[in-house]
Amino acid sequence: MTAKKGYTMRRHAKKAGPGHILLMFCMVLWLPADLFGYDASLLAKLKQGVDSWNKFRKDNPSYVIDLRMADLRNANLKGVDLSKARLKKADFSDANLVEADLSGAELEDANLQGVNLSRGRVNGADLSEADLSEGFFIETDFSNSLLKRANLKKAFLGKANMKGANLSWSDFEKANMNLAELSNAKLVGANLKGADLYAAVLSGADLRDAVLAEADLRNADLGKADLRGADLGMSEGMAAASLNNANFDSANLAGTDLEGAEVNDTIFTGASISVKTILPDGAKGNAGWAESREARFVK
Repeated sequence: MTAKKGYTMRRHAKKAGPGHILLMFCMVLWLPADLFGYDASLLAKLKQGVDSWNKFRKDNPSYVIDLRMADLRNANLKGVDLSKARLKKADFSDANLVEADLSGAELEDANLQGVNLSRGRVNGADLSEADLSEGFFIETDFSNSLLKRANLKKAFLGKANMKGANLSWSDFEKANMNLAELSNAKLVGANLKGADLYAAVLSGADLRDAVLAEADLRNADLGKADLRGADLGMSEGMAAASLNNANFDSANLAGTDLEGAEVNDTIFTGASISVKTILPDGAKGNAGWAESREARFVK
């Protein structure tokens, strides 16, 4: 810095006065944290390799990992430890995250499109509004995670553990979720059009107002699930859901649309049926149909 520049800065600082300086300091504090981006030194360390990174994490368990908005497209991060990391808006598209640990991580609005996170851990993580479309999450642990308004179109979630996860208003259109564990999950308003939920476990799940047109729910367990206002019938030119051999024991089907749904050998024992329920034949729910299925007719 030249003497002239130094003099000019001192003069402006003096002219600004303590009030102006305090105001400028407060403005900096109020700026969104995302504007500051990630820790460049951490990104460089991560790119040195997973083994050295995981050793660093093990040796420094309390170190705050800040990689918000980091560009990790196509990265090979198999088995990486990113647990509890700050990864909001980070770009992991098409990355290899097989067996990676992202448990408890902050992944809001992150890009995981096409990523392979099979057999990984994302339990307790926040993936609100994240893009997971066309990704591979086979046997991945999403238990108790937050995925509200996330994009999971055409994602592969076979045998994934989503027990207790909040998936409300998320988009699972044409996702492969066969044999997935979704017990006690929140799927309020979720789009599950054409999703493959064959033999999935949805017992106790909250599916109020969810859309399940053309979904494959054969052999699925929906015991005690809440399907009030859910649409499993013919919708917008789409066929109804396939419910053959599915279990709706003690489920709440008051106001559920089942028009056109396949219900061969479907269990409705103890399920709640109301006049607002649309039955598979298109008729309104009634006591006679409920009795024939050992269900309960409620007003």
